Amino acid sequence: MRRTRAAKPRRRGRRRLIALGLVLAVLTGAAVVVGSVFYASVDLPEDLDAALSQGSTVYYSDGTTVMGELAAERRTSVGLDDIADDVQWALIAAEDAGFYDHPGVDFKGVMRALVNNATGGDRQGASTLTQQYVGMVADIRGDGSYLRKAREAAMAMKMEEAYSKDEILNHYLNIVYFGRGAYGVEAGAQAFFGQSAADLSTSQAALLVAQIKSPDGPYDPRDPYGQGGSVEEATERWNYVLDQMVAIGELDQVKRDALTGLPETLDPTDDPEGLGPEGFVTNGFVLRELAAAGITTDEVMRGGLAITTTLDAELQSVLLDRTGIRDVAADDEALAAAAAAVEPGTGAVLAYYGGENGAGLDLAEDVGHLPGTAFNAVTAAAAIDAGFDPYAEVLDGSSPQRFATYTDEDGNPKDLLNTGGQSVPQTSIVGSVLRKLDTPVYGLAENIGGDTVAAAAEALGISRFWDPHDLDDNGVAAETAPDAGPFQPDIGIGAYPVTVLDMASVYATIASGGTAAEPYFVEEASGADGTEYEAEPQTADSGLSQTALGAVQGPLLDYAWENFDQETGYEVGSNASPTWHVGSSNGLSLAVWAGDETKEGDGSSPQGTLAEHIWWAAMSDRPDDYYYPRADRPGERGAANTDPSAEIEAKQEEEADAESPTQD
Repeated sequence: MRRTRAAKPRRRGRRRLIALGLVLAVLTGAAVVVGSVFYASVDLPEDLDAALSQGSTVYYSDGTTVMGELAAERRTSVGLDDIADDVQWALIAAEDAGFYDHPGVDFKGVMRALVNNATGGDRQGASTLTQQYVGMVADIRGDGSYLRKAREAAMAMKMEEAYSKDEILNHYLNIVYFGRGAYGVEAGAQAFFGQSAADLSTSQAALLVAQIKSPDGPYDPRDPYGQGGSVEEATERWNYVLDQMVAIGELDQVKRDALTGLPETLDPTDDPEGLGPEGFVTNGFVLRELAAAGITTDEVMRGGLAITTTLDAELQSVLLDRTGIRDVAADDEALAAAAAAVEPGTGAVLAYYGGENGAGLDLAEDVGHLPGTAFNAVTAAAAIDAGFDPYAEVLDGSSPQRFATYTDEDGNPKDLLNTGGQSVPQTSIVGSVLRKLDTPVYGLAENIGGDTVAAAAEALGISRFWDPHDLDDNGVAAETAPDAGPFQPDIGIGAYPVTVLDMASVYATIASGGTAAEPYFVEEASGADGTEYEAEPQTADSGLSQTALGAVQGPLLDYAWENFDQETGYEVGSNASPTWHVGSSNGLSLAVWAGDETKEGDGSSPQGTLAEHIWWAAMSDRPDDYYYPRADRPGERGAANTDPSAEIEAKQEEEADAESPTQD
């Protein structure tokens, strides 16, 4: 009885297993049919050896004048015999250890990735070298869907049927992007090491292959595109590649242990491509801004984008070709120059010059320069905003003067001189700005505090300073943020270096009446599918009072009219130091730095300088768009001989009266 009763469940269990098996067979058969149809429907790309990238074109703001090309085709195809064995094995070890064993798809890796992704782990792709290759050729690598992976897998298996493993490896190494604009292993070897792919050492091979995971990213120790590359991260990835080579048996452990430091790479700032001044824009700001928007350097180099910048072609031509700015360093190697023009109210960069080598040190953005008296408008705005009367002649402008906080290296008070030997017993804030007097401006900064001046500078557009009181062993000042503090009072007289681009932004904010705007270079980028990026100007109210901004603008207009601009009318405002000339006109803020920076702070005159010559040459020849219509000019001093400072003051008094409560 017990046996008979026990046997019935077994028969039912067998029936269930048979039924389940039939169902699985049907599903498997259906999957095979569907998979076969899908596999048959997927074609390999037509030409695996075709040029795979279409360079992007960078235009000036008119959308038609070409500034430069960003092309990926720095590529020379070579045979596998002309590629060092260590490069081949480094690639296989790092990207696809089972390359010679799978049929184009690593099914174990796929299942492992599916389980990991389904259980909430870090998303994994499990793509083989063959899959990566067909994905690049078919231009489907940007799609992260499972359908894309299925198409890629089908293509990879078909490719394995049509080509040998060595042919696939050779194809891959001839097209993959290594960074620095180099596609293919030969171009990559030249870009990083200046030698052929056939001659790369094991150490060099590992570092070059390390770039494939994130080209132009963290693994380039030189970080040419400012994407966060570092020696530390490069070393970590380099070590990983070498260790994987050991793991697959293609690098002896003893030899591995002898490799302890990164191989030396070429300095990409040597500008072998001869980028010229525009290189700072095309290969610098453009790539960084698009990367911040999610468009990688690889996509730019290969995507055939039309990139429209903010730069005005005519104004850029004026700056570079008609001012002599490019001759400063050529005439005297001890001198240098840089300039930036920004549109007030939007931050659009209209013209730019950071030096002749567009792949080297950008003198307008990478380093700071002592602004000297060209910074006094910032201190004046801070003091007026803090409640000081801009027109009261209560300041001591005599020279020399000594202040308790203005000391030498031993802490002893030292003389502070005014530019040009001026000494004015009594003056006002606007008078100090107009005459470029350091002693009263220093007194103001000492009164309100250096941190207050720094806060006003940040509100107007200064993004960073270099602290002259914090030097390393080589005498290099430490970079610091405007809100870092504490700042010494000498910040008020321009003792803290700032960038040329930031100074253009400061005077753009003043000219706009207080609208601070982050400078930007890319207006839009369009591809075959339409607009991929469109700039949205980042603006904010500076928070400084209209009284402060209006009062500061007055002496800038006065200075320009009294010294330079009487013939063209009262429409240009400027400020100056021995190495700077800065200011604005309609729709244009221009900052120029040029000359010998040792002249800052020694009492040298701000007039007759290289910076002044360049600035006024550009302003005098600027396009018509940057002139005020006659009816809209801020004052016709040349015709009516009126004092704009008085007009501004009267207007502010009217506004104050209108805001005051009515008395019965």
